Amino acid sequence: MALVAFFNSFKLSRRITTFDQLADGKALMEVMSTVDSTHFKSINSRATGAVNSPDNWVLKMNTLKRLHRLLLSYRLPSPHPSSLSLSTLPEPAFSAIAKSPNSPEGRNGLVQLSRMCLSVSVWAPGNEKVISKIQALGEGHMASLMKSIEGIMETFPDGETEDRTAAEEHERAPTPPIASDSQVATDTLLQENDDLRARCEQMMQQVEALSNSLDEMRTERDDALSRSRPDASQAGAGLRNSQMSSSQVDSLRNDLARAEEHLAVTEADLEKQTRTVTELERTVENLKARAAEAARLKDQLDEHRHTAEKLRKSENVVEKYKKKLDESAGLRRDMRVLEEENATLVNRNNALEAESQRAGSSSTLADIYKSQLEASESRVREQDEKINELSVQLESNRAELVELEEAHARDREELQLHQERARELELGAFPMRRDGSRGTLLDEAGNTTLDEEIGAVDVDTPGETKTDLRLRIKALERQIEEQRPTETDSAKLSAIKQLLADANKSRNRYQAEYLEEHRSALRLQATLDKIRSAPGGDAAQSVMALRERLDELSSEKDTLLRDAQAAAVEREETDKKLRAVLTDLSLVDKDKQEQLRALRESVSSEAGESDAQVLALRDQVSSLREKEKTHLEEINRLLSDKIDLQSAGISQREKALDREKEFSDIRAALASSEVSSEVRQKITAIHDRNARLDEEVRRLSAKLEKAENDPLMSPTSGVKSPFSEDGRGDSQTKIDVLKEKLQRARHTNAALERRYRLEQQLMLSAWHELGARTVRDHITAAGVRRVASKPTPTSWLGRQRKHQEDASFTRI
Repeated sequence: MALVAFFNSFKLSRRITTFDQLADGKALMEVMSTVDSTHFKSINSRATGAVNSPDNWVLKMNTLKRLHRLLLSYRLPSPHPSSLSLSTLPEPAFSAIAKSPNSPEGRNGLVQLSRMCLSVSVWAPGNEKVISKIQALGEGHMASLMKSIEGIMETFPDGETEDRTAAEEHERAPTPPIASDSQVATDTLLQENDDLRARCEQMMQQVEALSNSLDEMRTERDDALSRSRPDASQAGAGLRNSQMSSSQVDSLRNDLARAEEHLAVTEADLEKQTRTVTELERTVENLKARAAEAARLKDQLDEHRHTAEKLRKSENVVEKYKKKLDESAGLRRDMRVLEEENATLVNRNNALEAESQRAGSSSTLADIYKSQLEASESRVREQDEKINELSVQLESNRAELVELEEAHARDREELQLHQERARELELGAFPMRRDGSRGTLLDEAGNTTLDEEIGAVDVDTPGETKTDLRLRIKALERQIEEQRPTETDSAKLSAIKQLLADANKSRNRYQAEYLEEHRSALRLQATLDKIRSAPGGDAAQSVMALRERLDELSSEKDTLLRDAQAAAVEREETDKKLRAVLTDLSLVDKDKQEQLRALRESVSSEAGESDAQVLALRDQVSSLREKEKTHLEEINRLLSDKIDLQSAGISQREKALDREKEFSDIRAALASSEVSSEVRQKITAIHDRNARLDEEVRRLSAKLEKAENDPLMSPTSGVKSPFSEDGRGDSQTKIDVLKEKLQRARHTNAALERRYRLEQQLMLSAWHELGARTVRDHITAAGVRRVASKPTPTSWLGRQRKHQEDASFTRI
């Protein structure tokens, strides 16, 4: 009743008294046109009397569907959900509402439509009038209406209002065109919906016009019937007119039915398009929410980028400061190092100054000479150690050379043995065949035919015996063990060993089978002898037994012949394989012998070169030792000169003391005598001068004797006379010259040592390169010879042909 009171508060064409009067949709459409005449348009033109008739339930249903679509597509303002299409309300039962509105299904559908109309009218823009009308109602009606609105609100999903508000707020900011395609599709569908709605309205107008014409025809028919009653004379004409009117009515009814069907189809298409539009609107809402989220994330991304740029700039600044700090730290370290170097240089300068001050003393020079002697001795020891190392290497090379020569002698002996064997084979010195075969034993037994057939199993090998094969196999195994083959040779040797093992197994099997057959033949011979020596009474039985035994023997003979043929074929194959293996082994041995011969030649040549180099090095070492001895002699001579000078200085100091004592004695004597002071001074001066001159004469004479005895101080060396005034300076210059010569000799010795080391390294590298090149040349030559030789066939037929050729060549 609250909904009825709410709808009656509007100005309707007719007042609603009962709730089922809302089932035609006319009152609801009038109320919604009052709320929004633009969206809910063309309402009055459709409200005709034909819709109110109970027979036109189809028109009622179409009107209700159209109202429902308009309610779902109506756009609501921002505080509320965007439209009722987002709600979870089920679709009302329009047919039940149009046919029987008082039924439970029809009443529930009508209540749902009424509540939707109430909610839209309350939430629509300009809802102040609607709210004032609701407030004018009673409190009970107001409460029930509010409950109805709350029931509609509960059908929306949670958070839809907040998302709607956020989307509305974000519409102010520029958003990227994410849903442009969906918006275009939505606009297209809305345009199509408007076109279909216009067509539906045109069809409704046509239906209304047809229904009006039908009513007019009915009224005309009623008038004609009323006129036909008083006028009986015109009965025939009225009948004709009634028939014509009934036919026109039928045609109009048919046109109306077709129009209604066409209208139903159009409304169905319109409903589909409305659903599509609703789904697209939902998609657009979701995309708008996503666009808002994307814009928000974009803003956050811009903020993060800005923050990252700031951090990058700060990191660059920090890196610059770090570089500056590192540079300053490096400068500090360099400054500290320079200070330390300066301090060390200052200390060294002080030390040098102190040493220069103490240069006249003998201890410093003796220490220097001792250090020089120790350095020269250490160099001599190093050279001795190097010579010892070279001698050890030479001894090891000689030992290896001896081993290689021994191996070469062994290989040469083996090669001679193989050559002698080949000569014997070429001259036809084959080993003697065995005189008898296994068939002779059966011949001695007496059964000639059967023994000959069994003896066909034993086929003697042409030209070789088993003992010879065993010897050759053992020799080959020894050669394989001595040669130490490579990986490929080891694979070949393993295959060869496998073949030899198979051959030995087959040989043993053949021997066992032969012995077993020989025993069976002996047993058969014994049984035959026994049968022949049997008494005459059992002749028939013995004949039968003999026949049966002969049949068995014939069958056994056939099987044995087949086995013998198979064994012969297998033995021939094994012999061919063994011959191929022997040829491969001979080829491998030849290659290895050539390689060993080439290696021995290269090693012998390299050993000769190394011996020559060692002799040259020994000569150099001996010359260096002689030079070192001369240097040591010069050093010893200089040391002796220094010691003599020191002793001369000591003696001079002693003589000066003695002279002072004499002067003091003379002064005392003169002081005691009566002599003037001037005379005393002259006497002391003359005595002092005489003493100095005597001392200088003795000193210069001693130097002259040493210079005459010294071979370095030759007359052509430009030495001044010891009797000159600059004699002492000349000796000092001589000492300096000798020091310079000693220094030059040391530098020359060091340069010679460096040059000798460099020459030794170059000789060793050249020696190693020459050896590697020689080995490569030998390997290349061996490979060329192997390639130039006839290739070994790999197919079975080719191997068989090669074996036959080798056998024919051996026989020749």
